[in-house]
Amino acid sequence: MESAFQVDLRGVVDLLSRHLYSSPRVYVRELLQNAVDAITARRVDDPVAPARVEVTVEDGGALLKIHDTGIGLTEQEVHTLLATIGRSSKRDELGFARHEFLGQFGIGLLSGFLVADEIEVETRSVTGAHTVRWTGLADGRYRVERAAAERAEPGTTVTLRPRADAGEWVSERTVTELAALYGSLLPVEVRVNARRISGDGPPWQAAHPTPDARRAALIDHGRELFG
Repeated sequence: MESAFQVDLRGVVDLLSRHLYSSPRVYVRELLQNAVDAITARRVDDPVAPARVEVTVEDGGALLKIHDTGIGLTEQEVHTLLATIGRSSKRDELGFARHEFLGQFGIGLLSGFLVADEIEVETRSVTGAHTVRWTGLADGRYRVERAAAERAEPGTTVTLRPRADAGEWVSERTVTELAALYGSLLPVEVRVNARRISGDGPPWQAAHPTPDARRAALIDHGRELFG
């Protein structure tokens, strides 16, 4: 008789924190990767679509939101990508397995459980489907429902309600520092509480009037980055 594995999500999160991720700090990197991937996917068919990620830290870290202007998800895609860990075939069908994408959406979202016991995803697909809300708990339970209000534009907002013991990782100062560390070279605009973190792309792709000016700019960037 064959049976399916029963997955203890708390155990999976523990494995992530102990073996896959070096520390809880990488949750910012993973969520930024998800947001950039969603924007990249939308721009495949709409090159002039907005490319913006907004991070907000509210109530001193009691609430953390990451909003993107990406492709969004339908209700069926929510079930497929957010509730099935490690499934790659459907990811391929949805177009999230090409080389230009940075991360793994489902695994990246799980990183949020390193600092929170509850994650909420509100998303509206570019297909015109209704806005969907997915709420996941660290114990493995989740629910999917139609959002109370329709989003004005396609995109996704991930909301974390951090645990009390994760305060150091979700303060505005820490989130801003981590967003700058992991997102400063991204080709999309990233803001933390309205402060601009990135948007110009890698400095080595910038235009300069002369080779000497380019060299000087890159040396300045190296000094700033490495000291």
